[in-house]
Amino acid sequence: MIRLLLWLCLLLLTVPAQAALEASVDRTRLVEGETLELTLETEAANRFAQPDLSALEEHFDIRNSRQLSLVSQLDGRTQPVTRWVISLMPKRTGFVVIPPLRLDELVSQPISLQVLTAGEAARDNTAQMAPIFIDAEVDTETPYVQAQVLLTLRVYHSVSLYDDSTLTGLDIPDARVESLGGPRNYERLINGIRHGVIEVRYAIFPMRSGALEVPSQLFTATTMPSRTADSTIARGRLVQVRSPGITLQVRPIPPDYPPGAPWLPATDVSLSQAWQPDPGLDLLAGESLTRSFTIQAVGLNASQLPELSSLAGGTLAGLREYTDQPLLENLVVDGGIGGLRQDSAALLVQQPGTFQLPPIRLYWWDTAADALRETQLDAVELNVMSSQSFVASPAPTAVAASEDIVIAPTLLYWQLATALLGMAVLVCLWLLWRTRRALEALRNPYQDEEIFDEEVQGNPLTDLQSACRSNQPGEARKALEIWARQQDSDGLIGLTHQHPELAEALDELNACLFGQADHPWRGKPLWRAVRMVVQSGKRQAEHAEPELESLYPRV
Repeated sequence: MIRLLLWLCLLLLTVPAQAALEASVDRTRLVEGETLELTLETEAANRFAQPDLSALEEHFDIRNSRQLSLVSQLDGRTQPVTRWVISLMPKRTGFVVIPPLRLDELVSQPISLQVLTAGEAARDNTAQMAPIFIDAEVDTETPYVQAQVLLTLRVYHSVSLYDDSTLTGLDIPDARVESLGGPRNYERLINGIRHGVIEVRYAIFPMRSGALEVPSQLFTATTMPSRTADSTIARGRLVQVRSPGITLQVRPIPPDYPPGAPWLPATDVSLSQAWQPDPGLDLLAGESLTRSFTIQAVGLNASQLPELSSLAGGTLAGLREYTDQPLLENLVVDGGIGGLRQDSAALLVQQPGTFQLPPIRLYWWDTAADALRETQLDAVELNVMSSQSFVASPAPTAVAASEDIVIAPTLLYWQLATALLGMAVLVCLWLLWRTRRALEALRNPYQDEEIFDEEVQGNPLTDLQSACRSNQPGEARKALEIWARQQDSDGLIGLTHQHPELAEALDELNACLFGQADHPWRGKPLWRAVRMVVQSGKRQAEHAEPELESLYPRV
């Protein structure tokens, strides 16, 4: 009997207190458009149980809900706790009641809220705002497809925060998101209370038309401890606030946009060009010009800007265009993303005549004015003259000697001395010529041997060797430029400064290409110069390798 009574007493002591569903909010007074967090907590629910939130849908928008499993310590006893944190936005202003919520057999208590309008909050200096809240705004809610949308997130805090604050990354399906720099910090006075502001901006580019949801972002921070009225220091706590979600209605490309033109929705687009040399001057056949196009756009990425060409995708007899790699650059400007694209090309004029380059038209859509714009570069006319127009003037005609002038029969001494001096000069010139030939033989050790190697597939010198073997100057020039860019960052300019023999061979190649030589081009001298450059590089590499130390020490 005594054992039974002791067992009943022990059972009564171990029975937990009546579990309840406790409800609390982070604030009871807020301004319209703001969200608040409702917290439901109980010790009796299992992890699979979910509260019934259908009663909230009448007066609130449920933005987010998350469940936490915690462990509490009370009087030395460990008790599991289940907590739900629900983000709510009131649908109307005035006094709003959070109704009782049910979890199985448990019911929470109702909570009264006061939702102020923006005008009431501005007139009421005593309005108590949350110590930390976040706001989100976009510059437009009806953008065009592939057009930039500026999203600005501002976190307001009237309490001090530690440096561990974080903001979840923005990831939107069917859209490209780019961050516009790091967070910006400043202060703002709201209802007489100074708030710190953390501002973060994003550029969003929708990739398809229709409804596009910009998800809410979660801001997490730890408040610094503050001193209360009774001189005690309150502990810092972890705070999480979530920004409101935004729905964008993305519009398709307008029907009146020119068909076939690249789609460029931006707030500003500028187009410029640069020439070297000036195209207004008279040119000679065989000369080349360099033309550069520069496109700058606000609200577009550099990868969205189109490629521009002087021939506009067509061909022009007697004129060839060699394009270079484009320069792409993205900048962060006040209007968001600023894209820059620069296309450069060399124009080679192969024959004399007049060449008319077509105008360059660039269509774009002004998203600020919602109108079609056009930027244009005028047509350019090139006047090319034949290189044979610049010939030397004929030698003056010798005047016939008068019959009255009679050549003296006697040979004067000074005439004999002049003849001897002329013979001596000729002998010196002949000796100099022989010496130069000898020096050239020393400088070109591969002159008398076969200079062409076996072709190796994948070797960058294969195309150059084939072009030199078949004496094709055009193909040799292309292959030489590709090989030179691999050897030196400055290309042909850098190699010719280091190797004079290559510069001489390049001059002969250019003279043949541009019509300045009256004999066919031979590729053997160019390949010999390239071989000398390769051998020189190998010798420098061998001298640069450090010698291995001996395995045995020197005594």
